[in-house]
This record gives sequence, structure tokens and C-alpha cells, in this order.
Amino acid sequence: MPSAKASRPWPDPAVLASEPPPPPLVCTIQTVESRWSGQPIPGIRQLEQQQFQIDRVGKPSIDPVTVIESRLTPLVEQFSSSGVEQIERSGMTYHWSYEAPLGPLQFSNGGRATSPARESRVAVSGDLIIDVPNGFKLSQQSRLTQSGGTQTLSSLLETAHGSCREQR
Repeated sequence: MPSAKASRPWPDPAVLASEPPPPPLVCTIQTVESRWSGQPIPGIRQLEQQQFQIDRVGKPSIDPVTVIESRLTPLVEQFSSSGVEQIERSGMTYHWSYEAPLGPLQFSNGGRATSPARESRVAVSGDLIIDVPNGFKLSQQSRLTQSGGTQTLSSLLETAHGSCREQR
């Protein structure tokens, strides 16, 4: 009597159907537009040429989770994200938000302090839309407030575009 192994067609369709896992995507920010409302904060971050990586094996993930690295990254508190969501065949979306304490800040107007230094926080939220063959669009808003206050002292809206390539 032939074995079950001998009765299977060769090559095994299950082996042929399994494709290698997709390689990670490395995405690079190429163009950035920044708009301030209120007093700009010099040197808050530099976006051009920053990279993030998307691991597409299993449940897709992004590294770094904040997408953009900056002086705020080590201070992140109350981080939340939607996780990477697959849309259509080659598209993905990702939403994130967090807060970070900045310590005491004092604002000045024409060289004169406008108020005493008070603890300040920044709230950041961002959206990322990735269309693998065509690149990505990133939008991030940062709002600076003094702790305990609801008034926005300064805000920054950044939009960026870039490209993604498979890491081999």
C-alpha cells in the first residue's frame, strides 16, 4: 500500500503558496512645511531626512512609535496609537498622540518676560497615510500649554511627504 506521502502531488501546492514575509519598509521624510501659531520655539525638531521603519510581518508596526524622533521623544508620557491599519492592498494608516513635560518655560515679548516661568507641557498628535508605491503623507500638530492651563501658548502644524523603500 502506498504511503500518504507518495500519493501527494509534487511539488506540494501548500509549499508553493507560501511567499516569504514582506521585508520592512524604510521611509524617509523629504519635504516639510511648518506653520506656527503664536511664538515659534526655535530648534524644536528637524524633520528632513528623518526615517521610520514599518515591519509588515504579522501585525504591522512602526519604529519609532512616535514616527518622528526629537528632543521630546525621551519625555513621552500618555502615548497612544491606533496601531498600523491596512487599507487596500498597499496602503496603511497610523495615528498617534502623546504628551511631554517641558519643565518651567518663560515667554518674552521683545526681550521682556511676559509672565513668570511656569511648568509647561506639549501635546502632540499625528496622522500618517502610506501608499507604498507612491510614498507617504505625514501631518503632526504640537500644542504648547502651561501645566494646569487650557490656553495654547504656541502651536506647530507640520506636514511632510516622503518615500518608502523595501529594506533588503
